Parts: sequence; structure tokens; C-alpha cells
Amino acid sequence: MKKFENSQIKMEVVDGILYATYKAGLKLTLDDVQNIVKERLVLLDGKSLPVLIIDAGVVSMDKSARDFLSSEDGINGLKAAAIIENSLFSKMLINFFLKLTNPKLQVKAFSSHDEALNWLKTQ
Repeated sequence: MKKFENSQIKMEVVDGILYATYKAGLKLTLDDVQNIVKERLVLLDGKSLPVLIIDAGVVSMDKSARDFLSSEDGINGLKAAAIIENSLFSKMLINFFLKLTNPKLQVKAFSSHDEALNWLKTQ
């Protein structure tokens, strides 16, 4: 099982799915997300996988970071993304930003881990 972890994120590949857990209290910048994507590409080693994103409490993400994550470079190596969000407000905010940025891959927010995994398996 391949893994990567730093002070912002833990990523690991399990059964053909990339699990990405963002750590609590993060204020993500463009540099931060570019480094995360760079590490993701090293971890995936040329493969393209669906990703299950678990948000443990990202406080903010600046516009340039959001724009990068919805760009071709930002989604490189990803087939689809399911985001698990426990807060209804955060889930609504994610869906709002998804409509604004219109990423070039299927992305959906969930409150249930099982629902997110089942959806990813259909993508």
C-alpha cells in the first residue's frame, strides 16, 4: 500500500481508490495545493484513480488554490472525486464552489463514507 503524509494531508491508495484526508485547521494557498498535487502524482506513479477526499476541517482555501484544483493540472491523475463532509454548511459551500469552478471531472459531496465509496465505484 502506497502512502504519503505531511502536516496538511494524508494520502494512501487502497483497493484502487486514493484516500486523501485533509488535516484540521488548514488554510490552503496555491503553493500548498500545488505541492499536494505534486506529491499525489508521485504517489500514483502514472496511474489515474478515483479519489475519496475526507475533510477533517479545512478552514479556508484561497481562490487561486480552488482555481488550480479545478484545472487540468489540478485534476491530473484523478478519474472522479467524492468529498466527505460532516457539516451541512460545508457541504453546501463545496457544492456552490463546484458550480462556480466547473471542474473537468465528476465531483460530488457526501456526508456518508459508504455512499461516497459506492458512487466512486460507478465512475
